Amino acid sequence: MVGMPTPPRARVFIACLTVCATIGALPAASGQTTTISRPFLGITHKHFETTVPRLLDMHLVEIDLDVMGLGFVVTPSNGSAAGETVGRTTRQFASAFATQVAVNGGFSAWTSGSNYVVEGLAASRGAVYSEFQEFRTFALNISEDNVATIVRSTTNTGTAHSPDVPLYNTLPGEARLLRNGTIVQYENETLHPRTAVGLSLDERRLFILTVDGRNSGHSLGVTRPELADFLRMFGAHNAINLDGGGSSTLVFSDPQPRLVNVPVGVNNVPGSERTVGSHFGIYAPPVPPARDVAVEVALGSLTQGQAGHPQLVNALSLTKSGPGTLVLDVANVFTGTTLIRQGEVRIARPLALQASPIVVEQGATLTIDPGTRPISPRVTLEGGTLSAGLIAVNALDGIGKLVINGSSAMPSVGLVVGPGGEVAFSHFSRVRAEIGSLSVEQAAGGGRVDLGTGELLIAAGGISAETLRTIINAGRNGGGWDGSAGLTSSAAAASGGTRAVGYVIGPDGSTRASFAAPGDVNLNGSVDVFDLVAVGSSGSYGSGRPAVWSQGDFTYDGASNVFDLVAIETGGAYGRGDVLAFSVNRRQETLGTVAVPEPALLPVAVGLAFFLAFATIRSTLKVAGP
Repeated sequence: MVGMPTPPRARVFIACLTVCATIGALPAASGQTTTISRPFLGITHKHFETTVPRLLDMHLVEIDLDVMGLGFVVTPSNGSAAGETVGRTTRQFASAFATQVAVNGGFSAWTSGSNYVVEGLAASRGAVYSEFQEFRTFALNISEDNVATIVRSTTNTGTAHSPDVPLYNTLPGEARLLRNGTIVQYENETLHPRTAVGLSLDERRLFILTVDGRNSGHSLGVTRPELADFLRMFGAHNAINLDGGGSSTLVFSDPQPRLVNVPVGVNNVPGSERTVGSHFGIYAPPVPPARDVAVEVALGSLTQGQAGHPQLVNALSLTKSGPGTLVLDVANVFTGTTLIRQGEVRIARPLALQASPIVVEQGATLTIDPGTRPISPRVTLEGGTLSAGLIAVNALDGIGKLVINGSSAMPSVGLVVGPGGEVAFSHFSRVRAEIGSLSVEQAAGGGRVDLGTGELLIAAGGISAETLRTIINAGRNGGGWDGSAGLTSSAAAASGGTRAVGYVIGPDGSTRASFAAPGDVNLNGSVDVFDLVAVGSSGSYGSGRPAVWSQGDFTYDGASNVFDLVAIETGGAYGRGDVLAFSVNRRQETLGTVAVPEPALLPVAVGLAFFLAFATIRSTLKVAGP
């Protein structure tokens, strides 16, 4: 292994696949097509045809190891016969062991008759029959309960391996392709057909990739670093190479075994199969018909198994009713919406609703078990309650988006809003949410909290005034209220600079952040002379001392001065009554349905004059002394 320049990469091609891929065939773009299907439960098949970096035809099989009913088989020992295994073509192997998916495995060599010797560590159902060899020092092990691990030799020969997991179904491999997301480079690489296996970072997705080659007009093959690059872009974090060349063969049984790729097994003749001594097979149930699932729990608590649903797969929706509790304690595999209408749904496993948007209606509760970090594309609170400790809101390994459309008390919840995550309040009603603490990542691509026209109450100690102002400034983005990270309000952004996010720090250290107009120091929904008096009474105006919103800092620069008075006038809310009603009218005006006259300047001028007079008199009294 030596360092080499990174091989040519199909970045544009992969980006298109990531963004555009849907079930079915995609239209060709720049000579690239993709077909995605789910031939079996827990199995996703992606067929890629591309001209980048050269003419290539590839097949990716992605296996969800959390799906119940999946099983695996590695070519077993031939017992006392010569060599170690019986050689077969991949279709013969799929037929002999009745697998739904079959692929060639590790390197092997013919000994005599139909017998082969396997090169590398191999085991079938716990029976180890082959050891590591030099240059064959990696293997994929799948335990009896479908935990997949890539193991490596600790001595180059023998069976000692790391990590030291029990060997069950162990597929012999050759070299490492990916090490913790990094491509392993090799010198003197040439183009060949290839087969490889990889694992995702959480080791719950198994990838099998075959790339055709030695077939002009169809596919030219790849190097090992290129193979690793494709695997990484498809989602693998660690990967190893298997036997390639004429051995690379992928078979589906639906129901009869058929070739999926175009192998060149005999004298490089396209469509011919080579007999080899190592194979890997997958047992997978058929995909069940899509249907709506309704669960009612009238009393007490039921796990989903007790409720008659050991695993939810391919559900169009899940609706929970009844005052009792439904416990989701397995990894479910469906993309339909989960609707909690009554009672409680308790998530006891992070992947319980990994691909399902969740809606919690008024009076219902979504509870997260302690120590569980749930994954879901979206949670929407329609007046319902979220009960948890810390909740990660991000696009990587948490809740992608938390939508608050109805007021909700969540005093125990700590929100940690990270990269790509968003908390969004309703724009069309005064929604109020109460949480325990708030943390928002402000770096580029960080987290975002959009207050809309709502308000957020944070318990004492849940955030400091300085941190709050910092994340508001990030969301404010110089006055446009369109920051990609931080605490902002899209309703303020739509107001053309006349509205903002205000905040009040309570005597006990609690915090209230709200959609507001500059000048509304007490966040009561209106700007009037009493707000000006409150600013003057604070003693911060023109003093140069640090100030917060409730002391007249409406420009978020930490001071109260004439620029903050200008912000009040610019906001146009002084003496106009309810701020929220004004913002709704402004939105309607934008749509061309309501004409709202601009506020008269006289009340603002009078109010400002009063305030300035008050501030001057107060300052004079201080100078004169008693």
